[in-house]
Amino acid sequence: MRHMWIFAVTMGFLASPLSGQSLDATAALMRALTEAPGPSGFEEAVREIVVREFEDLGLDIRFDGLGSVLATGTYSARGPRVMVTAHMDEVGLMVQHITPDGFIRVKMLGGWLRQALPDQRWTVLGRAGPVTGISGIRTIHVTPGSQRDQVWSLEETFLDVGATSAAEVEAMGIRPGDGIAPQSAFVMLPNGRYAAKAWDDRVGLAVMLIAARRIRDEGIRIPANVVWVATTQEEIGLRGAQTSVVLADPDIGISIEAGVAADFPGMRPTQAQERLGGGPGIFLLDSSMIPNRKFSNLFFDVAEEVGITLQPDVLTGYGEDGAEIQRFDTGRPTVNLTVPTRYLHAHTGVIQRSDFDETVELLIQVLRRLDRETVGEVGNFRE
Repeated sequence: MRHMWIFAVTMGFLASPLSGQSLDATAALMRALTEAPGPSGFEEAVREIVVREFEDLGLDIRFDGLGSVLATGTYSARGPRVMVTAHMDEVGLMVQHITPDGFIRVKMLGGWLRQALPDQRWTVLGRAGPVTGISGIRTIHVTPGSQRDQVWSLEETFLDVGATSAAEVEAMGIRPGDGIAPQSAFVMLPNGRYAAKAWDDRVGLAVMLIAARRIRDEGIRIPANVVWVATTQEEIGLRGAQTSVVLADPDIGISIEAGVAADFPGMRPTQAQERLGGGPGIFLLDSSMIPNRKFSNLFFDVAEEVGITLQPDVLTGYGEDGAEIQRFDTGRPTVNLTVPTRYLHAHTGVIQRSDFDETVELLIQVLRRLDRETVGEVGNFRE
């Protein structure tokens, strides 16, 4: 039953109208990935898309104990093992308690600003299928002036699924512990920009899948044994990366993420440095990792060689799967490559297609150069 409704939800998202605009194969994949519900620990609908894409490419698929997907490319079995990773989960909520009059109290899965929670639509992943819920908000007509600019606490947040009692909510197949995902449609904006939920990190998944597709379709020679990994539960502690890296057993790692764009009102270059349309980004510092300097320099060198602008980003308050690759065993050279993204961890973020395409191209160009000698040099600390 669960598998069937996941498939139905995914196919329903694919069939919904998009104001008459046509999508190419890449944008269609982005749409499917972003509209699929997948809060941390509830990644089934996203995993179904990822597995289908990897199977179409003829890759060997394995799973870790948390549900992360590992797909191995047969590019060069004797080359170094390269782990390329992006995470499947998005920030979401979990059903905590159902009130006697049929409202749902929640806990957060991942980091939300409280300002992003009220007056939104959500998908509750119940046992009988998805249920739409609305996070209520007080009407201005009865809210005292002193409270109109206040941010609601999580304890004041509730979901309304149209029920009049706890029994009605339970009859919908909803119970404590069920996951809740933001509900937001993929939209094409002017200037090659796309708006959707869950770019963090469905944009990284799309980069990985499109790169793997291009390598196959264009017959690109890769001198490494690449393990493509789609991880679970990144938003609540990099958990899938911690377990999947053991199976991947890499010599070197590349994390692909949604970057932090700072090109909108209220942001400062002391907070983040990426901007839409400026090309892919690379993190030189975040809260979880400082990348291997030789490896990050290789990315800058390759980007310059192929005519791609690579945006450096130095920030805190951000963790990513590359940290678990870096800490694996005795340590592995790792970088975090990003697609600049506005409005992370909210119902709608914005990316630019040209940044995405250049990120795919840069990833492929770096993989083409990761032979055993190059990987050995990146990890050499005697020089």
